[in-house]
Amino acid sequence: MARTDCFLTVDDVELHYSAWGDPDDPPIVCVHGLSRVGRDFDALAAALEDEYHVVCPDMPGRGWSEWPEDTAAYTNEAMAELLVGFCDTLGFEEVRWVGTSMGGGLGMALAGGSLADRISHLVVNDVSPDPTGDAEEAALERIVNYVGDPPTVDTVTELEAYYRELYEGRFSTMTDEEWTAFTLRSARRTDDGGVTRAYDPRILEGLGGDGDADEGDPDGWTIWDEIDADLMVVHGEDSEILPTPVYEKMLERRPDAESIEVDSGHAPMLNTHEQIKPIREFLD
Repeated sequence: MARTDCFLTVDDVELHYSAWGDPDDPPIVCVHGLSRVGRDFDALAAALEDEYHVVCPDMPGRGWSEWPEDTAAYTNEAMAELLVGFCDTLGFEEVRWVGTSMGGGLGMALAGGSLADRISHLVVNDVSPDPTGDAEEAALERIVNYVGDPPTVDTVTELEAYYRELYEGRFSTMTDEEWTAFTLRSARRTDDGGVTRAYDPRILEGLGGDGDADEGDPDGWTIWDEIDADLMVVHGEDSEILPTPVYEKMLERRPDAESIEVDSGHAPMLNTHEQIKPIREFLD
């Protein structure tokens, strides 16, 4: 079956999502990173659609999803609530979850919280339960700097060159055709005809959270320890967001978790047979 573009409204925000496979098959929700889009999962979804209904939303302010007027919609708390509503609206009573970076963090929070009784399998792609170490914070600062200052160029060719330079040595290997496809699904025209990245630069305003966390709430490591879902961790061997000692700590604390190591930085693109095959076996 071909990819289908779909739209639905949750909490007054219109969401775009790509859908693959038969809606009667078991669902998989794939959630992207901070400034990325749901179509980052095209290769994985195409490989899974014969047995699963794979849905890949653009989170608010990204891709073709609505840019909310209130940037409170960009907090992790608000996005987690929206994803619960997304699953409710689609009638998902049990779901497998694949999350890259931010999407993995949201997956952990939901698997240890409001979707604990529904997430049966969780793939965490290159993110820590609590990315607050010095190395992670330095890497996050670098990401915030470029996300907050997206370039506007004249042509898509120039934007592709920008992406290639920005992510060189970070993403796992992509072909020329994959780079062009990546650029096209990550681009938008500006009012004056330029080309820039396909997200609302205000997404960074949500990084501070909503300020409502309770001092008694469990930390990320406690949640990681207590998740009931089957777990898999994907690790970019040169990742700054998930340094090797932190990755090893995740596996030490959850020896039941499966794992994949990829020759990349942050983050593996889940676009090759070597990455997709073990994920499929895990989800089955």
